[in-house]
Amino acid sequence: MKLFYEWGTKQHQKHGEELCGDNIAIARRADSMTLALSDGLGSGVKANILSILTTRIVMHLIENELSLGEVVETLSRTLPVCEVRKLAYSTFSIGQFFSEGHARVVEFDTPSVVLLHQRKSASIPYEEREIEGKTIRELEFTLKVGDWVVFVSDGIVNAGIGGLYPLGWGAEQVTRFLEEHCHPDLSAQQLADKLAQAAWDLYCGKPGDDVSVAVIKVRHKLLATVLTGPPADRSIDKKIVDRFTQRPGFLAVCGGTTSKIVAHYLGNKSLEVDLSTMKPDVPPLARLEGVDLMTEGILTLTRTNELLQSGADQETVKFQTDAASALVRLCLNVDHIHFIVGLSVNPAHQNPDLPRQLGMKLAVVREIAEELRKRGKEVTIETV
Repeated sequence: MKLFYEWGTKQHQKHGEELCGDNIAIARRADSMTLALSDGLGSGVKANILSILTTRIVMHLIENELSLGEVVETLSRTLPVCEVRKLAYSTFSIGQFFSEGHARVVEFDTPSVVLLHQRKSASIPYEEREIEGKTIRELEFTLKVGDWVVFVSDGIVNAGIGGLYPLGWGAEQVTRFLEEHCHPDLSAQQLADKLAQAAWDLYCGKPGDDVSVAVIKVRHKLLATVLTGPPADRSIDKKIVDRFTQRPGFLAVCGGTTSKIVAHYLGNKSLEVDLSTMKPDVPPLARLEGVDLMTEGILTLTRTNELLQSGADQETVKFQTDAASALVRLCLNVDHIHFIVGLSVNPAHQNPDLPRQLGMKLAVVREIAEELRKRGKEVTIETV
């Protein structure tokens, strides 16, 4: 099975500065993920611009299918050197992670990437080569489910300098911290937050340098399928239900009629309505063996869309019991959501006294999909 790379990032700007002088860019493609972390020379606005320029060049070149070597050569020729300090205006780390487990990282004057395997750091063989007068480190390695890859900027390694750690926290201490905290139940974002918070504490809340963390957690992709609405051709009901129930991952049904159809073809299993989950604007959840989430249709989808558009995340819906929050929670806790939208017209939705959006199920699903994509989710929509 192909690997999936979950990511999380956290940054703090140098104390007294309005902008962070580091930049992190991440992009997914069908079979890979690319991460670029750049540290602009100095801090503040100038460093911010230089680091953004660097990561944007990287992503543009990767999108145009240049190899990592060609990207580095282009960067090396493009990025100037400060005449006074004889330092590159921007340093960088670039990683490419492929779904079959192969990984390549190139580093120029940045702290080396940390690889954690079974909660222990693993050494990564590397080669050095000169490109346009710059020494580039190249690393290649293979990843497995449960591994972590962590990129940091100088601000992490130098945390506590002159205080608790006279010479700074140091790469070894950073690695030890990661070994202690990379619990498999943590998300990539949670580990990034923990490491950045530790650096913040070592700086006593006044970072002496820009702080950046990018964490990648290696796991299998989490999938969900949402079936809403009966198909336009009612003769294929059983075919659609069979295909729906055989899909991997979590299964959700949105719609009263759709729920009854699914229950019928699953063997006349009874639907249990949970009235305790009812809200004034959201009908209650129902329960059916073999389905992870079962809700009413368009009202719940509309409220789900409203929650997402208002900025709902895992934390804001964590303890909510209503159906719309449950659907948001399901979608945000997986990586790929596939919607199967039936195009049969529900006669109840033709009542002119009902809200106009009741006849716009597909449009609402498309808006939900767009909001989920903004949060980095893969979304596909199939109409039947």
